Amino acid sequence: MRNGNQNAEKGFTLVEVLVAMLIFSTAILGLLKAGTENIRAVNYIEDKLVAGIIADNQLILAQINKDIITPGKKQDFVKMAGRIWQWEIKTEKTSQTGFYKMTIDVRPEGVDQIIVKRTAFTQGRP
Repeated sequence: MRNGNQNAEKGFTLVEVLVAMLIFSTAILGLLKAGTENIRAVNYIEDKLVAGIIADNQLILAQINKDIITPGKKQDFVKMAGRIWQWEIKTEKTSQTGFYKMTIDVRPEGVDQIIVKRTAFTQGRP
């Protein structure tokens, strides 16, 4: 005598396959979102690094010739890492005669957000 269940096909039902695909696609979407956020974070860190290098370079260049350090603002553009960056140095007198405070802001060209802001103090001719 044969049992009728022995002829039944073995495998997953359509509902089981659809639920597994739903779970898998949800996991993939989560991984894609995490990957996108990581790319944004890496780009931001790269921007901060490049802007920091520009700020350091411009502060050093501004301090090289102490004879021409005067209060005021100076701005310009520089190309680095395949992009154009805008920097602005603001030089102010301090309460100490002959000492100046220099503040630099660096941002990508055409962007209002400052990526790096640094401050340095230097001695010039009184």
